Amino acid sequence: MITHQKSKKVRFLKIKIVLIGLFFIIIIIFLRLYHLQVQERQHLRDLGNRNCIKTEVVLPLRGNFYDSKRVLLAANRPVFDLYWQGPSRAWTATDCQPVLDKVLEILQLTLEPADIGQLKFAHKYGLKRLIKSDLSFDELCKVSEQCSQLDFLLIKNRFDRVYPYKGFASHLLGYLSKSEKIGRSGLEQVFEDTLKGETGCVHALTNSVGKQLDSEVVRQSQPGVDLKLTLDFELQSMAESMFSPGDSGAFLLMDAETGAFKVFLSYPNYDPNLFLGVISEALWNTTLSENNPLLNRATRAMYPPASIFKFVTFAAGIDEGIISTESRFFCPGYSEFCGRKYHCKRRTGHGTIDAMDGLSTSCNICCFDIAKKIKIDTLADYAFRFGLGSKTNFLLPEKIGLIPTSAWKKQVKKESWWAGETLSASIGQSYMLVTPIQVARMTAAVATGFLVKPRALEQEPIEKHPLQISTRALTFLRNSMKKAVISGSSRRLDHLNGFEIYAKTGTAQTCSLSLEKTDRKHLEHGWLASYFKYKNGPPQVLVIMLEHVESSTVALDLANKFLKTYRHVQELRKEDGSIQFSLHENHSQPSPSAMAGTHHEPI
Repeated sequence: MITHQKSKKVRFLKIKIVLIGLFFIIIIIFLRLYHLQVQERQHLRDLGNRNCIKTEVVLPLRGNFYDSKRVLLAANRPVFDLYWQGPSRAWTATDCQPVLDKVLEILQLTLEPADIGQLKFAHKYGLKRLIKSDLSFDELCKVSEQCSQLDFLLIKNRFDRVYPYKGFASHLLGYLSKSEKIGRSGLEQVFEDTLKGETGCVHALTNSVGKQLDSEVVRQSQPGVDLKLTLDFELQSMAESMFSPGDSGAFLLMDAETGAFKVFLSYPNYDPNLFLGVISEALWNTTLSENNPLLNRATRAMYPPASIFKFVTFAAGIDEGIISTESRFFCPGYSEFCGRKYHCKRRTGHGTIDAMDGLSTSCNICCFDIAKKIKIDTLADYAFRFGLGSKTNFLLPEKIGLIPTSAWKKQVKKESWWAGETLSASIGQSYMLVTPIQVARMTAAVATGFLVKPRALEQEPIEKHPLQISTRALTFLRNSMKKAVISGSSRRLDHLNGFEIYAKTGTAQTCSLSLEKTDRKHLEHGWLASYFKYKNGPPQVLVIMLEHVESSTVALDLANKFLKTYRHVQELRKEDGSIQFSLHENHSQPSPSAMAGTHHEPI
């Protein structure tokens, strides 16, 4: 009896333990379910969506570039890519191979065994594999016509950047990177956020093997903003057609009052379309390296200003009371200072001349006489007033140039400034370096009395502030530039009817005068800084800088050639409102490289 009771108690205890264990298991299961279905609900949902929902990014249309008359300079072209879209079943020689053979025949392609293996894998698991990117129109038509009934093939379209006029204003427009399609240079880089727009998003529902079942547009893509430039397509085309392979330099045409560039040219230029594809080593070592076509010479190259700097020297001399507008000078062909002779550009001398003739004929002796009585820091101060040695605040990256001071030489050269160096600085040599865009801004300041910010976009505000030079000095500079065209160093421009032209030339040394110039790289650079009015039009600044052409006469001839065509364009516009100028129009007149070495009138 006692044994039976003990046995009964043991069974009851076992049942109790089992029930308690079962109870705790149920509690654990419940807590786990609560954790998974409540606490981890969103996380697990996201993981599940990743398995069945694929997110595809829809790239937006990039903003276009237009010139001032709505000529399209950079746009988007449709691109069609051909894919093999597998139907989630085994590859069959009777169904699949004939299709692939037909496609390869149309596209004239040959696939490696590894590529065919990838297509078979994609076919089996319902995946997508690229066969060919960027089909031509002819290929697209043939594939669409001959293979349209086959669900193995998928044609998808996208848009790619295109520059229809190739190298046209390439340093201003810039280019995109091949992979990321983002701006890497020029306005494409500066306005990347404005041009790129907003990407869209599509959710594609797929099954366990990756086959797409459905899709949903989550966010529509938003196209980028179009930008209208101040450039004039016809005028820019004219300027570019006047350069030939082998030439190098900068050509700028800017509205003196608003700072709007009508022509912005650095030469040699490059084709931005090249950067959208694969660049071979041979292409890089030839087309993209010879004569440094990627260098923006308008803003990033620095040159001695040569006689263009005489604007600064004469303005400083007048405003500092060293000379007057009626001062007279005697030029025997040289000036002596501290036992050394400093020569004029005319070795026989100009004789007795007044200040205006001194600047219009570009006599060095007048500047030397001023330099003997002025400190380099005072001369530098006036250069800074004209905007030299500082950035113009243009949209593109630019060099600051170099206007030497006594403190600069002490810091950089570790020696004091010598008085004789001021004589060289007064004619734009010594350590002086400027950029073409700085010279354009300085020339506009002479024309208007204001330092204006150069602009490339129509929507940019006009910014300018008064030039800190006396009216007397400015009037003197303008009259001297006018006289230079009538009877001075720029008289080659005097015969152009309908124009009122003001000009100053400069020939910048690139090596020691004693060095024998056996190589073109030893030849001097040629400068032209000018502004003109055509009939009743606003003043336009024309600055030309040509590398290694020996004389500024080459720049004068190029300006003469351009202004003749400019006049023709303006007259045609009066008649029919617009013209179309071919970038490849033939011109009978020689290019700067052809003219280099044919003149020997350094100014």
